[in-house]
Amino acid sequence: MTSWREARARHERRVLLEKLESRLLAVDAGGDPLAILDDEAVELVQRLLALVPDPAEDLPATYTAGAVHWWRYQVRSDADGQADLFAAMRLLSIVYEAAADQLPPMLREFVEMTAPDGMFQPDETVDIAIWNGGVDLLEEWEQTGDPAYLDDAAAQFLLAVPAGHHQRAEMLASLIENLHELWQQNREPAALVKAAELGRLAGEDNHKILSLHAAVLWDLGKESNDLLIVTEAVEAARLALSVAGPDYPERVVYLSNLGIYLRTLYQRTQVVERLAEAVDLGREVVELAPDHPVYLTNLGVALATYSERPRDFRTLAEAIDIHRRAVAAATSDDPGRARFLSNLGDALRMSYTYEKDEHVLAEAIAVCREAVELTPPGDAQRAMYLYNLGAVLEPVSVREALEAFAESAETEGATATLRLNANRRLADAAMGVGEFTRALAAYEAAIALLAAVASRSLERPDREHGLGQAVGLASEAAAAAIELGRPERAVELLELARGVLLGEVIGARGDRAELRARAPGLAAQFELVREELDLADHTTLTDELVEYSEMDVLERILVDAQLLEPDARVAARPVAVRRRELAVEWDALLAEIRAVPGLEEFLLPPGIDRLWPQAADGPIVLVNLSWHRCDALIVTADPDRPVRVVPLSTLTHQDVLDQVTRFLGAVADTETGTLNRRRAAQQQIHQVLRWAWDHITGPVLEALGFTGPPGETWPRLWWCPQRELTFLPLHATGHHDGGTGTVLDRVISSYTPTIRALRHARLNIGEPASIKATALIVAMPETPNAPDLPGARTETRRLTELIPAARVLSGEQATRDAVIEAIPDHAIVHLACHGLSDWNSPDSSRLLLHDHATRPLTVTGISLLDLTRARLAYLSACSTTAGNQRLADEAVHITGAFQLAGYQQVVGTLWPIRDVLATRVADAVYTHLTADGTTTPATEHTALALHLAIRQLRDQFTASPAQWAAHVHVGI
Repeated sequence: MTSWREARARHERRVLLEKLESRLLAVDAGGDPLAILDDEAVELVQRLLALVPDPAEDLPATYTAGAVHWWRYQVRSDADGQADLFAAMRLLSIVYEAAADQLPPMLREFVEMTAPDGMFQPDETVDIAIWNGGVDLLEEWEQTGDPAYLDDAAAQFLLAVPAGHHQRAEMLASLIENLHELWQQNREPAALVKAAELGRLAGEDNHKILSLHAAVLWDLGKESNDLLIVTEAVEAARLALSVAGPDYPERVVYLSNLGIYLRTLYQRTQVVERLAEAVDLGREVVELAPDHPVYLTNLGVALATYSERPRDFRTLAEAIDIHRRAVAAATSDDPGRARFLSNLGDALRMSYTYEKDEHVLAEAIAVCREAVELTPPGDAQRAMYLYNLGAVLEPVSVREALEAFAESAETEGATATLRLNANRRLADAAMGVGEFTRALAAYEAAIALLAAVASRSLERPDREHGLGQAVGLASEAAAAAIELGRPERAVELLELARGVLLGEVIGARGDRAELRARAPGLAAQFELVREELDLADHTTLTDELVEYSEMDVLERILVDAQLLEPDARVAARPVAVRRRELAVEWDALLAEIRAVPGLEEFLLPPGIDRLWPQAADGPIVLVNLSWHRCDALIVTADPDRPVRVVPLSTLTHQDVLDQVTRFLGAVADTETGTLNRRRAAQQQIHQVLRWAWDHITGPVLEALGFTGPPGETWPRLWWCPQRELTFLPLHATGHHDGGTGTVLDRVISSYTPTIRALRHARLNIGEPASIKATALIVAMPETPNAPDLPGARTETRRLTELIPAARVLSGEQATRDAVIEAIPDHAIVHLACHGLSDWNSPDSSRLLLHDHATRPLTVTGISLLDLTRARLAYLSACSTTAGNQRLADEAVHITGAFQLAGYQQVVGTLWPIRDVLATRVADAVYTHLTADGTTTPATEHTALALHLAIRQLRDQFTASPAQWAAHVHVGI
């Protein structure tokens, strides 16, 4: 039974509602606004709301009260209008959430304008005018895509809810979440970047924001291939867990996310401890939530990844079982079901690869098909599901696989890395069925994406990582062009997709004269941006006082760029932000320069018409290794037929891998073990040299007509090997048993990483040849924390006899700064010191000077030099031309760094050699260049002098090729 009090309240509610509605009708009809502006109207609203315990349960009353406040806000200009606005927003939003269709269009638009999807509700302490300005700017950005609107919108929001405001954290969380969702919908990078910037403003005491921030950083790191950002995501996720504490109800979500981020970090760094931690976290999460499909599939992916190090069939079987549990736990309408199926299919593909079980393959195809069918076209995730489908289809239906890879490659919103890989798989499959035209188009599409996976907005290690993922792409593309009878295009593709980082530097430094002549104003801007970008490209972070040898790769680079003393603390983030800004400026400036008549091809890779003239002094041989075919592309100075193809029909890529592995092992054995073991290793090296002659260099020389010893003048030839062949001394190959079936007995060999690099060396003459070739000699007979080099003292003494005017920096004098300062004043630099090649981080390969532990002379530091009168760098050191297989085509080693610095010629070594023999070779070379000390060094004869010295050493120590085959000449 209804009490008299309840009945009275209902009666009063009805009376109040009628009075307010009549006032609203009067205003709606154009009457006097005093009807809702007087104090009585406010009193009526307050009395009505006092009778409504839950506004969501009485929508008519809530609507009427909200409408009154809305009208008051519309007609009032005083400060009190703010209070009406907030009241209207609060009340009408309740109605909107429950029954949006019951609101008049004008009020519905008001709610949507003031509280866009998921946006928090500002209270009366927020300056609503500023806030609404931010909302308007945000909508402008969504409509136009202009990032300036997004920047301005964020600035307005931060101004409206400043630091210290009680709603600051709520606002930031809402804004970050909304921007992240917008990126997921339209893949607009600016949304992700801005969300990350806002997350960094939030502090470290709100675990919800930290978790949102970590998710944003993870996506941003994957999208941009930025290791620093992925690492930051892991740190933010760890901090979120710590701040939330062990009793936080949603802790399992945070644990799962951290495991995902750690797995991504492992994929970038290959630090297995990160992957092991991801697996452990995945197991902990599944114990807490054993039937949750998302957590199950995350653990399955981590286990499958772990099973690859090394092949661990038991762990892979567990991964497959976990993935099956995930699929079984997901309902038919689960939005994540497609991902669970695709992950299962990928794990089954791995199992089939190992065991060749046709039933496993059939299941993999079925679940991958279902994953694709469940995902609508245009969904960015569909690209990955199509890629996985193509991978499992390829063994049984190449045609279907081709179409899956093609659709994956064309999916908008997919990452550049995924599209590059899909194009490459498409091309590889097309090559396998003889569709060479389609293959070449797909390879070219993949090459075009290199600029995205190795963007100039990234740090140098991240760019190298992106290029390392595409290793061999240029060679496979060249093979497709050769199949189509287009050898000139093959050479262009090799130049386009190899030596990318090298090409950027030599292009920027080499084309400046023409730019200055045609557009001096733009040239000045170009120099400023280039110099700052070069510096930012080699700048990063260090967090603690450590010796150089203990720094990680990123920390070392900052020291190399002379932007960080080892005991300094530097924030890397502003540098990263500036690097991104510079990358945008760089692209815009290049577009402006290329609009100038005559500069249309500025910094673009040269076409064959600008490449073949570099063969004027001798042929350039590009030895191309592909899984489909192997060839030598011989570039000559014949404009009618600039490129000749020599098919290497007896050579396979697998043969090269096997022989290089054998060769490197034998070289290592020559320095260790018993005398018999060292002799056996020398024989192994001879066998590889004979094999390489029979299958590679011999056929090339025969095709060129170099069939025997030369006449009075030695012919020259430049080798430009690809991929793993960069580890072999092609100049020393042959049957060294007294005959002339060797490269050394037929031609003078030089090397070049690319034809562009050779062109750059020839253009970088700087001053006339008549300028005196002054020399700088750097010697380290004793080196801190390294073996002594007594030959360095002997070498220095002999060189000063041959070049009396040479400046010598020896021992404690030979510091990094002293050497860097002296180098530009001399045309020749001779370094008699230890060289250390860093296999894992080629940029950190270095020469060991007196202060190498704290200020080493590294690849990065050397390449930052920009010299105009540099002629010869002679590196009488160990392993100066040794590189990393992943970056073999980028020439990231000490020899390459001196070439980048501007030296026309560099003498280096592929592996360590005995001190006494290094001294002997140097003596022979400089004796020849100086005519036994009677003239200044004629550096133009360096290749001949080194060639003769190596032959002389070969003739005396024929049985020990490791001692005479290591020296190489790079350049003109």
